[in-house]
Amino acid sequence: MTAHDVTIDLAAGGIAGLVADVATHPVDTVRTRLWTQGHPTTSYRYRGLWHGMMEMAQKEGVSSLFKGFGSVVILTPAAHGLYFASYEWSKNALRKISNEKYRPNEASTHLCAGFVANAVGGLIWTPMDVVKQRQQAVVGNLYSGAIGGLTSIWREHGFFKGLQRGYWSGMATYGPFSAIYFMIYEQFKTFCIKQQNAAIQLRSGADAVAIPPEAKLNTMHFVLGGFIAGTVAAVATAPIDLVKTRMQVFDGCGYNGMLSTTSKIIREEGFLVFGRGLVARVIWIAPGCALTIAVYEDVRDILQHISPVETPKGPQEANTGGTPVLIRHR
Repeated sequence: MTAHDVTIDLAAGGIAGLVADVATHPVDTVRTRLWTQGHPTTSYRYRGLWHGMMEMAQKEGVSSLFKGFGSVVILTPAAHGLYFASYEWSKNALRKISNEKYRPNEASTHLCAGFVANAVGGLIWTPMDVVKQRQQAVVGNLYSGAIGGLTSIWREHGFFKGLQRGYWSGMATYGPFSAIYFMIYEQFKTFCIKQQNAAIQLRSGADAVAIPPEAKLNTMHFVLGGFIAGTVAAVATAPIDLVKTRMQVFDGCGYNGMLSTTSKIIREEGFLVFGRGLVARVIWIAPGCALTIAVYEDVRDILQHISPVETPKGPQEANTGGTPVLIRHR
């Protein structure tokens, strides 16, 4: 993996992440409030996603749906860029260790690489989430802005207990999310490639030479694959995300660890609370995954054509297509 590849991944990932977050931020704001309502410090009560959006727009103005967006603008491009670069590096590193005795399959390679990538991106996503979600959860202005929020939390709680609060619960949420997403998305792409190869062979009446995946998979393949994978992963990891959100928003209110927070939520609100905001989470994540893929693949292709560099591809790389993409999301 060359410096040229890393630069392209950083740039394309940053642009894709910012575009997707702009489009999905209002849904994310309502999702945060659905998961924090019921706490003594919150005064709002929403019946669901649509009701929450209408209530916020009427009582607080349309701009309230973009509360906390400043931290997204500042941090999400770097987080997404590092995510993609570290994913590619991890994937290539795992493929290089394969030999005759040990040859990891593509699914396990994507699972591990996705988890590592999320661990790196999470170092920036976590402080973004801490500031963003605290701003989203309150009525009115909590901080003077994104920079003010970051510095305030740093001064009061420090880096690890403040800005990185919820990092491990975030890893427990988005590590599995990333693994599930990559597995499903890559399988979908492989399925589409095989179907198109079968159609080519059927039309030719003989074995046809497989053409590069980039020539066979278009934006709609990426959009559909990202939407399906994002939906499944979002549903599977929703309960852990609710626990993480409570820990990050209500600092010092009895939410001090994953296990204790989970026990507190179940004891006080019951198991059904984990289904609250699930629709909002899926609507936030699934379209975001689809949009991120489309933007990422197109921008990456443009950048590669602007400054092409010939890099050899291994046999597995040639058969699996481009890079799977994850929106972070949160």
